[in-house]
Amino acid sequence: MLRSTRDRIAAATGALFVVLVTVGNQIDVSGTDQSAQPTGASVLHDAAAQAHSTSAQIGFLLEFLGFMAFVVFLGYLLDLRRRTSTPGSGAVASATAVCAGLTMLTIKLGSAVPMGAVLLDHAGMSPELARVLSDMGEVAFVLGWLPYAVFVGAAALGLHRARLVGRPTAIIGAVVGAAGLVLALIGVENPINGNPMAWMAGLLWTLVVSVRLAVRPGAARQEAPEPSPGRVTATA
Repeated sequence: MLRSTRDRIAAATGALFVVLVTVGNQIDVSGTDQSAQPTGASVLHDAAAQAHSTSAQIGFLLEFLGFMAFVVFLGYLLDLRRRTSTPGSGAVASATAVCAGLTMLTIKLGSAVPMGAVLLDHAGMSPELARVLSDMGEVAFVLGWLPYAVFVGAAALGLHRARLVGRPTAIIGAVVGAAGLVLALIGVENPINGNPMAWMAGLLWTLVVSVRLAVRPGAARQEAPEPSPGRVTATA
């Protein structure tokens, strides 16, 4: 049974990831221009304010810690794959989920580089360059929806095949993953008008499943009972 304290804490890191990233992002961008495509002057103005804002630094730190929590959650899923890697247990789906999650994490962390450059050099940067770097971060943000959609869909299948979540949860995850793939592909073509609903639904699904696994870890692979002493097994 997957009921140890370690398993519960590791499972809860998925929910921690969602909470920290969501809250941290809201704190980080509070007071900045939230238009779909801000002007270069607006980007520079926001960068100047954020560079000296304690709340923005706290928000960035929370987001970073959230992604680190996601690394732990992926490790937990990888360990589940090892413990439930029997025929038909969804080992391939679980491995796919972990790879997709790592890909999303790489893209998300990389998306911080352009805006980091703006924060560092905003004083001597032209509005045109600031806008280009801001757009690069926006494109990377939308691009990250694609592997996360694969993560949600594959995790739903793998956890269901391992008997760790029920059929309704698996179906919802598969639907959210499929919708995420479609919206991500559309969004990559036109990031400015990208629809984040599937991304947000995927975060909500991760939050619910993480809490579910932390509260009721369920059973992994159960060993066959050993024959009782003295019991004779009939042979043909």
